[in-house]
This record gives sequence, structure tokens and C-alpha cells, in this order.
Amino acid sequence: MLKWVPEKHFFSSLLLYFSTLVSLVILTVSYILYVQFVDIEKHNIFERGEESLSQISTTADSMLENVKMAVSQILLDKEITRVFYLSETEPQEMQRIGERLHLIGSMPFLHSVYLYNSKMDLFYTNQQMLIPSAGFHDQGIVELLKTFEPSQNFKPITRRIPNSTHFANMDYNVYTFIYTESMGPDSRNSIVLNITDSWMINAISSLDKSQKGGIFIMDSGGVLVSSVYKDQTLSNVRRQEFAQTILQSEDVSGHFIGEVDGARSLVTYASSEALGWKFVRYMPYRDAIQEVSRIRGTTILVALAVFLAGLALAYATSRRLNRPVEHLTEKLLRQSDAIREHSYKGKQETMRRLLAAEETELPHGVKRKLAEFGCKLPPEGPVRMLLLMVDRAKAFASQYNSRDRELLRFGIMNIAAEVIEGRARCETIDANEDHLVVLFRDDGNQDLEAWAREIQLNVRDHLKLSVTAVFSPWGTRLSEAGSLYHACREAAAYRVFAGWGAILYAERTERLEAVTYRYPVQKEEQMTDALMLGHMGEVRNLCLSILDSTEGSSYRNLHLTMSRLFFAIHMVADTLEKASGFGFDVRFHELFAELSELERLEDMKMKFSELFHHMERRMNEKKNAKYDELMNRITEMIDSQFMNEDLGLDSIADALNMSPVYLGRLIKKYTSKSLVDYINEVRIEKAAGMLRDTDKLIAAIAHDTGFTGNSYFGRVFKKYKGVTPNEYRLQSRNSAQGMEEAE
Repeated sequence: MLKWVPEKHFFSSLLLYFSTLVSLVILTVSYILYVQFVDIEKHNIFERGEESLSQISTTADSMLENVKMAVSQILLDKEITRVFYLSETEPQEMQRIGERLHLIGSMPFLHSVYLYNSKMDLFYTNQQMLIPSAGFHDQGIVELLKTFEPSQNFKPITRRIPNSTHFANMDYNVYTFIYTESMGPDSRNSIVLNITDSWMINAISSLDKSQKGGIFIMDSGGVLVSSVYKDQTLSNVRRQEFAQTILQSEDVSGHFIGEVDGARSLVTYASSEALGWKFVRYMPYRDAIQEVSRIRGTTILVALAVFLAGLALAYATSRRLNRPVEHLTEKLLRQSDAIREHSYKGKQETMRRLLAAEETELPHGVKRKLAEFGCKLPPEGPVRMLLLMVDRAKAFASQYNSRDRELLRFGIMNIAAEVIEGRARCETIDANEDHLVVLFRDDGNQDLEAWAREIQLNVRDHLKLSVTAVFSPWGTRLSEAGSLYHACREAAAYRVFAGWGAILYAERTERLEAVTYRYPVQKEEQMTDALMLGHMGEVRNLCLSILDSTEGSSYRNLHLTMSRLFFAIHMVADTLEKASGFGFDVRFHELFAELSELERLEDMKMKFSELFHHMERRMNEKKNAKYDELMNRITEMIDSQFMNEDLGLDSIADALNMSPVYLGRLIKKYTSKSLVDYINEVRIEKAAGMLRDTDKLIAAIAHDTGFTGNSYFGRVFKKYKGVTPNEYRLQSRNSAQGMEEAE
């Protein structure tokens, strides 16, 4: 219960924990509320939008009804309808019609009224009398009436009428409603009412005074019919994503979140089937949730303030509140550690005594102690042992100190326990410096090799160590642990053949003890003879072959073979040293100790190979020393007797008491030239000095340097110097004269 309690700053950590928790709770609740408020705000905006659009739609429908009423008044007025049947104009009658039509044209938001007599191709307006279509200022309506069909009656057409006055340079945006009646073939009369767009603009403005975003109307083709911004009217927005969504929708009204002019917005729309218009209201998403975002920012600041206040309070109270708790905690932890360590050491000591015991029954005191320490294995029942040996034990001991080695062994024990405890009850024992033991229940159905491989893999990955696993035979009770341990130690010696990271079984290695091994005496004799002759390559091959012959037998045979080989080599080396007076500089007693500590056969073979390489190098050094001495004697003889014509291989061999053939081969081997060439080089150098420094005749110089004739001397001189003796003398003198003149 005490392990989780920190040694220092308990109360400050507690305050910091609660401050963090409160801050997280505030942030979590704020986030949940933020999401809900955003949804509520979007819902409210959509509702307000639908309400506004409903009012605008009603205004548009009332505009249509007013248009229909105006058309009905015109059709019911007998005076006005006479325009459609006149075949000629009478001024008095036209004046009466104009007065009545002007009365209708005075309706609110009605820009103008046109009556068209197709038979006479004349327009009559509330502003002017009869005007031929060719001279009519509104040519747009002239073109529309040419193709207009009665099925399109009362369908609004948004268009722009040019200004017919000279007082203002301004065109008018109007909604044109046309009513057409067919009066017979090629005869059609039309009533045209132009409603100013101020009707819808005022309706939109009255509902959009304090709202961010905007309201506009578009027709089924995506053309803006009305907007508070006059320059936007008649612009086409069909390509925008929001317009496509609305135009493709089959619903009369709805709402969604989409892009409007590149800004993410809340979009609400409604439709008028009678007019064929779409009423759209949008609000930028950022503006819609602005207030909620402000509340969120405030909440985050509050949470941060709570956290910082908790941090400051924790720091301020840490020393005062923690000091007595730290003292008490440290005391309790020390006591707990002491109890736990005493229990662990007591259990380990008892288990080690069990490994060293040879009794077949557990002593009563040991049984009682195992029960006190909570041994997981019962005294009776099948038991087996796994011995884990640390490979490279010497490097392990030199690389780590005693405490670190103990911790690493403890780590290996924990890994082994974790692997085995899931399959069988077990106990781990720190048995020695380089190995440990696991005792476990074995019912005979366990995959022991898989266990060992898993342990080796985890030890390598986590501790960077290699271990060899050795399984003992089965035991019937816990008291047999001593004999099982002895069997494991015997089997562990076979790591020398299997190598590091091997898995060994005592039952199998015991069978190797009975294998008969015959030492290859003849090969040993061949090896010692080759060593006496200095044939180190043959010595190496024979030695390694003898060591390899021990594989498949007991490890005792390997150690006996290794010892016999070592002492045979030592004896021959000692003989060679005494006979030649030349030492190999090998400390054989230390080398034998190193060989005895090696863990693998491959390491032993490598150590012997290193020994032979060292001995070969020392022998070569001895040969080189003899050669240097011989060459010095030959050089001295040539320097002192070069003028003797009889100086040659035979005379020098006689003087050295050596065979001329052997001497010639020896000199050729080490200098890559013959003795004659070496003598001639010395003679030519002596002759060149005489040519430079004396005025002797060339014949005299040839005789003084041992040459038998002038012509032979000239050929040899030119071979080595590239010029004749006479040319060499002239070149030398000219060179000397030039240097004198330069000085």
C-alpha cells in the first residue's frame, strides 16, 4: 500500500491533481455546453430565417394579387378596353381612357401600365398617349411580346427599364407582369404592369435591419430578382454551391450549412410556386456563433485561472504540509524495505541450502522456513530444474561491479519467473556469480524448449545478455533439488560444444559420458614433428583437427585432449628454445589458465591459432636476424675484395662455409637479385667515383675494380649508368666546371 505514495510533495501533488481535475471538468462541461448552444443557436437562426422568408413570400404573393386586381379593373372598365378594339384614334376618347388609366397607374409601387393593341401595333401607357412600337422607349417589352404566350400570364419577369426622361440618368429595376388575350388570328391584346422592385426591397430591408448576412430572391434560373444592393439585381449566382443545392432541392423550404461568396454560412430558403421564386436568407457561421464562442473563450480563461491558482497554491503549501508526511513515509518505507529484503534474503539462503543438500528428505527446519517464506512448491510432487548460465562470464564479471551483477541476475530471475509462472508454479534462486536456478512443477506436458527460447529472447532484448539454458531430469520431490542441481552443473559443461545461447538437457548429456573416445596419438606426433621443423600451417591444421575429434564425446575428453596438446606444444617449444637460445616469449602457465576458462570449443581453437601465429612470427624474426647477419658479412667481403677478379659466388660460399647453390638461392630470395649483380653494382659505383675524382686511365680503373677486360667493363658500366665510362667522365667534369663558373 505504501509503494504508490510519493516520497516528496504529496500535498502539492494532491492540490495540483484536484486543480487539474477541476479544470478538465470545467473544460469538458464547457465543450458539451458549447456544442449544445451552437446547435440551439443554429436552430433559432433557421427558425427566424424561415419566419422572415415566410413574411417576404407573403408580400410577394400580395404583390401578385394586386397585379391581378389591377388587370381585372382594366378588363372590367369598358372605357379602357376600347383601346383594344379601336381601328383609329379619336383625341377626346383617348383623353378619357388616359384619365382612367392614370388612376390605375397611381397604385403604390406601380411603375407603369402598358396597353398594347396588336392590330394597330400601338402602345398606350399611363404616362403617354398612343405610341407605335417602333418608337416606344421600352424596346425590351416589345421583344418580349413578340414571343409571349398566354400560358405565361402573371409570371413575373425581372428586367431593367431605361429612363425615358431627361432629368435623371437612371434605369429602373421592375417586375413585369403580362396578361395577353388572343382576339383571333394574328390579333392579340396585352396588358403590361411594371412593378418597381422597391416593393420587395422595402419588405427585405424591414426584416433585415439588425441581422448580419443578407436576404435575396432568385428565380428558377439562379438570377437574382431582388436584393438590398441594387447592383446585385439580375446577377446570376447559379454556379455557386448554395444556389445549386436550393435549385436542385424538391422541398418547398429548408435550411443547410453551405458556402456563400466563399464564406461558410447558415442558409435558409423558401419557395413561391405562383411566382417561381426562391427566397433565400444567409448568415455567416462565424457571426452566428460569435456570442457562443465568446462564452467559450471566457470559460477557457476561467479554467486556466483555476489551474494556475491550484499550481500556485500547491507550490506555496508543499513544504509546510509535506515535511512531516515525508518523514513518516520514509520511515515506513525503510521498515517495509528492510522486512522485504530480510524475507527475500532468508528465502534465497534457505533455497541455496536446499541446492547444496544431499538428503532425500527435507529437514524439518528447512520445511518450516520454506512455509514461512511462502514457497510456492509443495514438498512432494514432480519437480524439475532450469539452470540459466550467463554467457561470457569473464567479460560479465569485468564489465559490471558486484552490485550491478546482482541486479542483472535479479532481472534474469524476474524474466524467468514471468515466463514460467503463467504455466507452472516456480521458485527462482540466485545460485552463483554466473548462474541462477528455477525450480518448477512439471507434469510432463510442457514445451520446455519454447520456455527457454522465450526467456533467452527477453534477456537479450531487455538486459543485453546471453544465457545458456540447462534442464535437469525429473525429480519426484523438492528434497531432490541438490541432485538435480548437480546434474545441471554437469550438463552445463557441454556448453563448450553447443555454444552460447544453447539449450541443454541433462538426460542427453549423460549419454555422452558413455561414448568411447580414442586420442589420435599419430596426429600429435605429426604435429610435434612439424613444429620442430617450423611448419606452422601444418601444426595449426593438425591441432585443430585433434580438438574437433572430441565432438560427440564427453566434455572431460575435450579438456584432457586440450591439456595433452598444450603440454606437447609446451615441451617442443621448450626444446627449441634451449637448442637455439632464442625465446618464444610465451607465458605458458598463464596461457593454460586462460584456456581452462574458455567456454566454447571455438574459443579454444582460436586461442591455439593465436599461439601458433605468435610462434611463427617469432621464428620468422629469428630467420630474419640470421639473414641480416649473413648479408652484413657478404657486404663486408664485397666491399673489401671488389678489386679481386676471382670474387664470386664460389669464393664467398667457401669463405662462409656454405653451399654455393643454397647461398645463391638465399640471396635471390631476400634481395630479388643474383650475387653477381650485387658485386657488379658495387664495382660500378667504385669505378664511377674514380672516373669523377681521378685522371686514371679507363683500363686502369677497370683493372682496379676487378673487371677482366676493358670491353666487358664498358658493357657493364653502360648497363648500370646508361653511358660509356668516357662519356660519364666528360659529363661529370662539365658539370663540375659549370658549378665553378656559377660560383
